[in-house]
Amino acid sequence: MLGAFLPSFFLALGTLTILGAAVPGTILALRLTARWAYIFFWLAYAGGALATLFGARLVPLARRGRELGLAFAAAMLPHAALVAWIYHISQKPPASRATLVYFGIGLVFVFLLALLSVRRVGARLPPAFSRGLRLVGTEYIALAFLRDFLHVPAHAGPLQWLAYLPFIALAGAAALLRLGQWSVRTRA
Repeated sequence: MLGAFLPSFFLALGTLTILGAAVPGTILALRLTARWAYIFFWLAYAGGALATLFGARLVPLARRGRELGLAFAAAMLPHAALVAWIYHISQKPPASRATLVYFGIGLVFVFLLALLSVRRVGARLPPAFSRGLRLVGTEYIALAFLRDFLHVPAHAGPLQWLAYLPFIALAGAAALLRLGQWSVRTRA
């Protein structure tokens, strides 16, 4: 978890140091920390599907889903702090209330799922409820990332589009992998 948190922290700190802690620097720091955290989310989210669809070589990745999910939550801590920071420094809200609520729910799911990964906490819930909450939470987070990646600014140039495309492709691939995994499991 420290290996996920520290790069996220230093991405934020470095960006704010170089570009300043005003809104433009904070926006870039938010983008960078989200993309860094997404790597861990993607591996946790798609790892089981990769193992199901492509065989035993990827089972070790699937078995690390909990650790990768916790690394994702750790990497999101600086991102969450940056969200609070941008609201603190902005003269007007930097996003609509609906956007804040939408992504806020995603952030709540991140830390709720991390809390549920503590075995003593997760064991207190009925297994079906816990599985359902994990499913809804992970799918919601995946959708929030996809929505963020598809929200390329209207004035974006070709370089900005190129920066978004790998993440859009990863989000689409993860969704297809999860659908493939579901299809294999329902046929079995």
